[in-house]
Amino acid sequence: MSENIAASLDEVLEGQRLEIERLKSALGLLGVRDCARCKKFYRRADPGTLFDAGSDLICYWCLQDWWTDESPNLDPKDRANLEGKLVYWLREERKAELFKDPAKLPESSLQEFCVVASCLECRGTGKMMGEERCRYCDGRGTVCVVVAKRK
Repeated sequence: MSENIAASLDEVLEGQRLEIERLKSALGLLGVRDCARCKKFYRRADPGTLFDAGSDLICYWCLQDWWTDESPNLDPKDRANLEGKLVYWLREERKAELFKDPAKLPESSLQEFCVVASCLECRGTGKMMGEERCRYCDGRGTVCVVVAKRK
């Protein structure tokens, strides 16, 4: 008797799982996708809301924690590519600013998002062709990418 109930529950759960997948697919057709981290749904048409991290979409509000957790686990080449994509996305969609000198960063209370990334111009080497130091990162090889809090 209890085996029949367990089998029945498994069938019900599987049916509900399939129905949820169908609904998610339908929402996707309407341009609504979920964040892979928090599972909240957002419109793809809203600029600066979802970052395309390849296999996952990550909402802006989860991005800092996601990057902190996931970037150390990435292959160095994949990390460099995704980091470059992230920097471009933050600059384009969230109007992030690049700071080559960490001492010149705005106060943390004025920052909404901050990440240290390899300089895209010198690819993190700190040197440019024909020059001793990269002028974009002052030879550090990294830049700070900051999104200011909105007033």
